Amino acid sequence: MYLAANSLDDLLFKVYKQILARGTLIKPSKGSAREIRGVLLKLSAPRVRLSRSESRGLLFSCLGELLWILAGSDRLNFIQHYIPRYSDFSDDKETVYGAYGPRLFGDTPNDQICRVIQLLKDKRDSRQAVLQLFDRNDTLEPHLDVPCTCTLQFLVRGGRLHMLTSMRSNDAWLGLPHDVFTFTMLQELIARSLDIKLGEYKHMVGSLHLYDKHRDKASRFLNEGWQVNRPMPSMPKGDPWPAVKNLINFEESVRAGRIGAKDPHEIMSPYWADLATLLMIHKAGLVQNNQPEIKRLKRRIQDEVYSTYIKRQFKLGSDKEQLSFFDEPKTLTK
Repeated sequence: MYLAANSLDDLLFKVYKQILARGTLIKPSKGSAREIRGVLLKLSAPRVRLSRSESRGLLFSCLGELLWILAGSDRLNFIQHYIPRYSDFSDDKETVYGAYGPRLFGDTPNDQICRVIQLLKDKRDSRQAVLQLFDRNDTLEPHLDVPCTCTLQFLVRGGRLHMLTSMRSNDAWLGLPHDVFTFTMLQELIARSLDIKLGEYKHMVGSLHLYDKHRDKASRFLNEGWQVNRPMPSMPKGDPWPAVKNLINFEESVRAGRIGAKDPHEIMSPYWADLATLLMIHKAGLVQNNQPEIKRLKRRIQDEVYSTYIKRQFKLGSDKEQLSFFDEPKTLTK
């Protein structure tokens, strides 16, 4: 099955519609689900990687998970700051066995990202620019979490960087929006490292499934409206990795409560400073009813694409009860 769209929302719409209409019943260990097999998804505009819907408009958890990976971390307390449910996937309640960060950004032979970048600099037409995540060792003993992603492949064609992700399994409700965000951000980071434009993003899945517990939510999504799709801003030209390192360090300081009132726009370019400010807003969101601080930080954000997510999470400007960053947004049906 082949499904293509220009935005994440349009792609999710097609995915949920197909699973609900054609999915076959499976009963894996995590609960009953409906599945479609051998699916190829295409996102023509990888920067339209964020949903603008009420129920799938995830930003803060996606950003937190991305930075967890970019930091090369497997620490549970890091990712729990953004996605508490990760505690269900830790064998020892300290680390996550299947974490992608150490597999992509660790020491040799797990320094895969920099090796792929160098390969494509040396051989632009290479077909060997592949990152491996799922490993045969993952099947030797049971773990609460093993990678769902098998490989990430990068191809430079026509002056653009195209990406093909291969998944053995993908949760269409919880996992797919996060995966598309993370992998297209990696695609853009590598494209910037090569000084070329973004190409298409393709996402191939062996088992694309929707758990029965999310079936009603997916049905409501199909009846939702969403705002006009807007891309995230383009990543600044030039080597992005010094800025990534600065953002990772900034995130650690925010999470530890060491930042205070520092404005990242004084030390970072606007693109990266906006992401840093979002981290500060998330931290402020952990303090109940701290809307004045959230509003103050929101005024620092320079790109309006993020405004919707901030307003939605905290119902800024209304008397309604604010939502926790750890609650899934409630669906607004037509």
